[in-house]
Amino acid sequence: MNNEILQQTYNFYLDAFSDIAADKRERLLRQSVTDDVVFTNPKGGGQGFVSLLEHVEQFQRQSPGASFRSNKLLAHHGQFLSEWTMYKKDGSEFATAHTYGRFNEQGLLTYLIGFF
Repeated sequence: MNNEILQQTYNFYLDAFSDIAADKRERLLRQSVTDDVVFTNPKGGGQGFVSLLEHVEQFQRQSPGASFRSNKLLAHHGQFLSEWTMYKKDGSEFATAHTYGRFNEQGLLTYLIGFF
């Protein structure tokens, strides 16, 4: 799997956190994560697609209009480290942080640990 494809998949995942329609959010997550995805960050975590979908929806309720952009993605052997920035609804930067994760052989995210 080349880095461009992995970056695109990761961007789909980040885009799912944006203020978008529920069907588009679900589609973006289905294009980027496995059904048994494991995720954790300082504010919580869970396992499985449905749990992640609920987590993303909760994020948008708590931070209406916020979004994320990937600044850098370093990947090798199915693992990655990313730097990303969270933006407020008005487009101003809120925070820059990191995520460690893993991709499966099909290039879908299986494991995500956010550090912020």
